[in-house]
Amino acid sequence: MLPKINTILYACDLEPKTTQAMELVMNLAISNQAKVVLMHAMEPISAQAANMIHNYMSEETVKNMRDEAIKTVNERIQAYLTEFTKTHADEMQNLTEAPRVEVVNGVPAEAIEKTAEKVGADLIVMNSRTHSKIGQMVIGSTANKVVHHSRIPVLVVPILK
Repeated sequence: MLPKINTILYACDLEPKTTQAMELVMNLAISNQAKVVLMHAMEPISAQAANMIHNYMSEETVKNMRDEAIKTVNERIQAYLTEFTKTHADEMQNLTEAPRVEVVNGVPAEAIEKTAEKVGADLIVMNSRTHSKIGQMVIGSTANKVVHHSRIPVLVVPILK
């Protein structure tokens, strides 16, 4: 039997020019009658930066700032989703259920894989930007890490300039 796509995880980086990927995600969801989970990973600060911050701010202030950042990201995703839904109202009516939003803390590649497992995703969709060869060797791209470590299929959508 051919594999069924029931849940699609779209790892959204909230950068401009991601509409093509979102359109593809929704088209796949409609075609497969699948659920969609839009997720964004908030990268943790380094230990060095955390130590510096804690020298000047209380733990409570840092927690409040982090909570505010999560709230802001949620609002941005919801605004993006609302605008997308308005633009594609006819097609979006064909979804089996409204897309769900997940904002998670962690290193993006690891957070994507953990969230995919948590939501039972059958497919991960993510954007990819073009990096120089040296940039990919030194930094490595999130998409590259997910593609090489994921246990489920990953669809990488290039961001066209």
